[in-house]
Amino acid sequence: MKTQKKLIIGKKIKQKLNSQQRTFNRLVKKLEKLRLEKEETAKDLSEKLDFYGKHISPLEDEIAALHSRSTKVFYKFYQERKTLTTMDRETLFELIATQLGEFNQFSREAPDEELKEIFEFIEGENYDEAAASDFQSMKDEMSEVFEEMGLDADLEGFDPNMSEEEMARKMFELLEKLKQQAEENAAAAPKRKKTKKQIEKEEREKQVEEAKNKDIAGIYKQLAKIFHPDLEQDAKRREEKEVLMKQLTSAYKNKDLHTLLRLELEWLHKEEDNLEKLSVEKLKIYNQALKEQTEELELEIHLLTEHPRYYPLKKYIQFFGIEGVNLKAEKRKLTEKIKLMKADLTELTGKKPLKKLNEILRITKKQLKQLKQKNMFDFDIEDLFR
Repeated sequence: MKTQKKLIIGKKIKQKLNSQQRTFNRLVKKLEKLRLEKEETAKDLSEKLDFYGKHISPLEDEIAALHSRSTKVFYKFYQERKTLTTMDRETLFELIATQLGEFNQFSREAPDEELKEIFEFIEGENYDEAAASDFQSMKDEMSEVFEEMGLDADLEGFDPNMSEEEMARKMFELLEKLKQQAEENAAAAPKRKKTKKQIEKEEREKQVEEAKNKDIAGIYKQLAKIFHPDLEQDAKRREEKEVLMKQLTSAYKNKDLHTLLRLELEWLHKEEDNLEKLSVEKLKIYNQALKEQTEELELEIHLLTEHPRYYPLKKYIQFFGIEGVNLKAEKRKLTEKIKLMKADLTELTGKKPLKKLNEILRITKKQLKQLKQKNMFDFDIEDLFR
């Protein structure tokens, strides 16, 4: 099997590549790299999302349930154990608040009535009222930001009872609409008188775009004649040309210059004077189109992780990046956490719970002391002289 020649312009003996040829080679390599990166990123995200759904999500649900139970157990101790020292009660209060916070972090459901009562004990306000107030504040801040940008954002469809995934999907849809609105506003805005340089630049861009479209059509017509299977007598070659013709037609329909170029250059590589076939002006057109394609691909790769479909992975990606997300390690960590929490709850709800409670209080006091000491030294020295 022959090795397929790459879409890279070669150079003859004692012939240096000109600037446009070097740019062409660089852009083609970059485009190939980005296309591969996009495919691999999409595949990686899909595999991680599948693993998350099968292995991580059920563990998170189980942990949320355990934190709910722990919150209630510690709250019960706080209410019933009147003999605890003041420091123990303060530590227990922190434990309740921490467990409730962990529940909110892992749970995809709203807290039940008992947890809402504990929330009011910890925060000093009604849970439903606090949630509604926080949500309204968020909407107001968003409205102000969009208003400053000159955009009319309809946030009425956002509801505090939505799940985080629903909220992300709704936000994604809103941003798409606002993007379109911004483009329409820009198009409708009164135009300032253009400078001579702006007029010349727009004229050049117009010429390049017209030439590019004309050239795409030209390449298609040229290759259609070469690849048309009806003109081929040999059965095997006719099958090969049917495949090539499908690729050619699809690329032309999608204005996919890269594929058209690949097909053209695979043919040109068979010609001895392939370099002469690509004039400097033609290469300028190609290079402009290839540059636009690389920019579009870079944006598409960035937006992949922002898609609502991958929202469950966002909390890992924002800290570690896609490559750094290790869900197998996360599974082991969560599994161990569940094991420890179950063991603690078994002792805390057994016949002699005070021994375990005192042990947890002792460990928590130590952790709080270390945290306090860390915060004491976590400041800007310049603050001392202000």
